[in-house]
Amino acid sequence: MSLIEQLKQIPDERHWRGRRHPLWMVLCLSLLSFLCGYRGYRPLTDFEQQVICK
Repeated sequence: MSLIEQLKQIPDERHWRGRRHPLWMVLCLSLLSFLCGYRGYRPLTDFEQQVICK
């Protein structure tokens, strides 16, 4: 089973108003940014903006 398939199995307990992006995508980007050395909220946001904009 791939990582994305496993992440998709995690139940999304967020309120419907807080679901702008799929949970599996948020978790995947968070994991990738952490593995690339981005630590903290602001560096995580910077990483994700760089990945999404390219």
